[in-house]
Amino acid sequence: MSHTIFLIIALVTTGIFAIQFVLSIFFGDMDADVDVDADISSVVSFKGLTHFGIGFGWYMYLAGNTEVQSFVIAILIGLFFVFAVWFLYKKAYQLQQVNSSEQIEQLVGRECTIYFKQSGNKYTVQTSRDGAMREVDVISESGKTYQTGDKTIISNYKNGILFIQ
Repeated sequence: MSHTIFLIIALVTTGIFAIQFVLSIFFGDMDADVDVDADISSVVSFKGLTHFGIGFGWYMYLAGNTEVQSFVIAILIGLFFVFAVWFLYKKAYQLQQVNSSEQIEQLVGRECTIYFKQSGNKYTVQTSRDGAMREVDVISESGKTYQTGDKTIISNYKNGILFIQ
């Protein structure tokens, strides 16, 4: 009898998951209970309970017994499913976040790598800007000569020009 109950739990929760998955693929995220912030409500939600039921139900069905250690393992597997999916949702949400554009003066103090020398004490460097490596024109304040690949710091910003040490 208990074998059938666990099979029903596994099939129902897997079916709910499959329906949610298909709906989210074809119709976008229609589920209002998903709050992908790092709070407890995203773990204890309908989707969380669905994923717990998948892990718990399938393990108990496949284990084929109702011993205490089987219940403990099934609960741990169910919790693993919940936290694994929560982690994936959290990472997917971070991918959706749009980086705001950094102002050029915010690059002061940032490390950069000499990309190539333009002329005299003018260089093009690579530095992290807006979450990606960008090329920026700079001038050497001290007149020091740099080679391609040298690392330095953007030290100053005046009148729309960035300076390196």
